[in-house]
Amino acid sequence: MNKKLHYGYLVALICFVIAFFYVGHANNTGSLYVVPVTSFYGFSRAEFSIIFSIISIITIIANLAFVKVYRHIGIKKTVVLGAFCCASAFFVYYKSTKLLHFYLGAFLFGIGHTYTNMIVFSLLINSWFTENRGTILGLISAGSGFGGSVMSPVMGYIISVYGFKQSYLLTSIILFILIIPTALLVKENPVDHYENYRDERVDTKRKTTGQLLKEPKVFLGLTVIFLMAFLIAPWLNVLPSHLSDSGFDEIFSSKILGGVLFIMALAKILVGAVHDRIGIKAAIGICLISFVMSSILLLIVNSQILAWTFAVLFGISLSALSVLLPLFTSAIAGDEYLSDIIGIASALVGAGIALGTPVINFTYDLTGSNNMILIIFTILGVLNMVLTYITLRKQGREHADMI
Repeated sequence: MNKKLHYGYLVALICFVIAFFYVGHANNTGSLYVVPVTSFYGFSRAEFSIIFSIISIITIIANLAFVKVYRHIGIKKTVVLGAFCCASAFFVYYKSTKLLHFYLGAFLFGIGHTYTNMIVFSLLINSWFTENRGTILGLISAGSGFGGSVMSPVMGYIISVYGFKQSYLLTSIILFILIIPTALLVKENPVDHYENYRDERVDTKRKTTGQLLKEPKVFLGLTVIFLMAFLIAPWLNVLPSHLSDSGFDEIFSSKILGGVLFIMALAKILVGAVHDRIGIKAAIGICLISFVMSSILLLIVNSQILAWTFAVLFGISLSALSVLLPLFTSAIAGDEYLSDIIGIASALVGAGIALGTPVINFTYDLTGSNNMILIIFTILGVLNMVLTYITLRKQGREHADMI
């Protein structure tokens, strides 16, 4: 028992390392390349930013296929596949000279990002732990924020001094080096996995995925997840360029991005602990309120004080799409159905980002600023808070009826 417990913490540490480098470093610094790449090659921001949509679309497909993939080849080989694709993507970026090349890199990164992300972490932690999952997932997911906060200013400096190509190459090398030790140590709890499988065979009343999706609380909950991704995550991709348009230099913009990711890391631990002690309503409420306030600040940002205040609030809001995603999914569907529905929930996150990023960029190209879309997103953010309250209230009523 102790050995299983200790190895569970080792698995959690491995997940933290994956989050730090594959999510925090590789994914969360992507927006730093928008301005230098488009300026160097003459691409429009909308054209180049399609890579974020491609990543999101491939993420949708990879998420929907995740359960079949990991059940067929195992979690270890799944992580190897993801890490290899992620590292290869940055090498393709390094060699790219045309938009088509960058789009190919985005295709590879979409696969890699999916299979080295929260969908893997949540199943691993559910396998090894029965208590304090929110806190543990928060600590693991914080790795992406810490990775982004550390590597964002580093990559920003490398890009400004040595160029974006050298930054791409360095990232590829770092990711390749970490593939083998990560893959060798990752594994599920074999006893827990067997017991869950046996229970599924015995439980003849188990709901199908189709039946779950027809339940109002599940349908509304998945709608909330989509809207959170659509409204919140895309701003991480366009933040440096928006700050540049607001009169801030590239170095300060990269510092703000780093600050956002650092606060996001701390917020993941906070909201995970809030979930374990108070519940999902309080945890997700903190994130959604923070987003509405941060979007208002981004609309009027004209000083460094406002920019840093925005960074704090926006960093908090981003944790809703990481540590709270599997916890919110469990709340609306039940812990026993997490593996059935988490792929769909994660795919909806990808769909939201895929739609939100081009909407922001195309609006910018049409109007010359992000002001109009910021106002619209703020209003939608308020509406999503109401929808979230209705969803969790339905879940609470059904739980009370069962008792």
